[in-house]
Amino acid sequence: MSEEGDKQTSLDSFAGSAPRRLNLPSQEPTLQSSSSSAPTRYHDMEKLYPNAPVPKVADGLVIHRAVLHDLTGVPQLMDWIADGEAVIVRMEKMMNRELECQTAIERLNLFVEKDLGGQIIRLTESRLMLLPPGCRGIRGLDSEAFSVDPSEFN
Repeated sequence: MSEEGDKQTSLDSFAGSAPRRLNLPSQEPTLQSSSSSAPTRYHDMEKLYPNAPVPKVADGLVIHRAVLHDLTGVPQLMDWIADGEAVIVRMEKMMNRELECQTAIERLNLFVEKDLGGQIIRLTESRLMLLPPGCRGIRGLDSEAFSVDPSEFN
């Protein structure tokens, strides 16, 4: 081998000095303007705040969405309805277990309609809407909410 091949060329000045810094425009801090053309980012607030306090409004209604996996979820649905809140329930996880599905619907029917005086509405094959007392579902688009007789809510 020749002397040229044995010479170190790439790491000659390894004297303990700080490494060189490169000026990269993408790494420089910049102020972003409020009128940026970036798309708006939405967050799943249920994941960020699973037990967020929801303020009660005198004439407002809280609508929960839930997936009923088994009978252990029925008490939570009952709690929401008892608090005067509505629930849209997806039940497709239970549809193939007929006895469990029937038991859940019977418990909800007994509590919501018989005990509280609320209403259960079938939205689709696997979705139900549970309404607390004082709320009524209206069938069809020709029956607008403002055209309903107030006596139907008693």
